Amino acid sequence: MDDQALWLILGGGLVTFLPRWIPIFALKNARIPLWFQKWMSFLPVSIFSALIASDIFFWEGKVSLNALDNAKLLPSLVTALVAYYSKNMILSVIAGIAGISLMVWIL
Repeated sequence: MDDQALWLILGGGLVTFLPRWIPIFALKNARIPLWFQKWMSFLPVSIFSALIASDIFFWEGKVSLNALDNAKLLPSLVTALVAYYSKNMILSVIAGIAGISLMVWIL
């Protein structure tokens, strides 16, 4: 491995590590207001929803809301329903994989 690759790997690791470490170090003794904690608790769900929605509604490079054209719509709905009613992650993953496999096979 040459020096440039080594420096790129080390720099990438540092750039990845510092944004996570600095807030922990700077706020370890700080008292965070309850309203801010509550607000921050919604961020993971919001970010995950945005990532999933953009993947579900785009099919072959364009927005597709037709369940007959987009093989991801019906399996995602079934997966969401299974997850909501069963509260079982393994069952939800199995339903999602089975649903997308079936839709890709049908379409």
